[in-house]
Amino acid sequence: MLIRSLAVLALIAVPIALPDAAVRPAIAQGEETAVAELMRATALDVVFSQFAATIAATARTEEISNDAIFLKHWEATANSVFDSRTLHERLARALEGKFSFDEQQTLAAFFRSGFGQRMTGLERGAALLGPAAQTQAISRGEAILAAAPVIRSTQIDQLMELVSAEISAAMVGQSLRALLLGLSVSHQHGQIAVPWEEIDTQVKAMMPDLLTNIGKTQRAMMAYAYRDLSDDELDRYIGFLRTPAAQKFYAIAAYAVGRIVADGMADFGEAFAARMQSVNV
Repeated sequence: MLIRSLAVLALIAVPIALPDAAVRPAIAQGEETAVAELMRATALDVVFSQFAATIAATARTEEISNDAIFLKHWEATANSVFDSRTLHERLARALEGKFSFDEQQTLAAFFRSGFGQRMTGLERGAALLGPAAQTQAISRGEAILAAAPVIRSTQIDQLMELVSAEISAAMVGQSLRALLLGLSVSHQHGQIAVPWEEIDTQVKAMMPDLLTNIGKTQRAMMAYAYRDLSDDELDRYIGFLRTPAAQKFYAIAAYAVGRIVADGMADFGEAFAARMQSVNV
């Protein structure tokens, strides 16, 4: 139950690649504007949009506790600590000053091209699927992969390596920390302490299986999203993702997202423990 729900979370929280937004060249634009455009083009302006709601809902969906006070404080803390506007602002600041004019131009040239817009259209269509349609798409993708020739299977593997894998791992890893935090605190009374060392040991042990399940789910969704593209078209896309500018962008973004959610989870743990301690006197 836990691994399956977090695998689906990875698809909800992290878009396959890029949503339908075009980046304008950075000529005569301030750096803040250029970063905002890049974030819109790569879905980083919405990467945290569902994170607070997901963490807030975890205590109920995973049946960590049915205590009304516990749930009230859990949800309030999650919505406060993981405010999406604040997190997106932190991410924008982390991206500022990292890219040269030429790198911005390389990214903009792709996102504005007809082919780039076609790719983002396909990806947006997959990202906007509702829960039932998403389940059907994953099933369809699994069937496509089962019958796929070696070249298509290899291309999907390459895309998995180039797009979103580290961001998915970071966000799902922190979501798992939240679940274990909730399970720990739900059994404590009086003085509340967050056993981060114990939690992180458990996370480390559980992540390999979790990432395997997430990877399978993401591969299936990619196979579904790109099902109508030719091998040459996918190679063209992979070629863009391998450019130094694209590689640098995703590497910096993945690191920044990872740091933001890790710091946020530490804040969440301490804030939640303080709330619960105030009612456990």
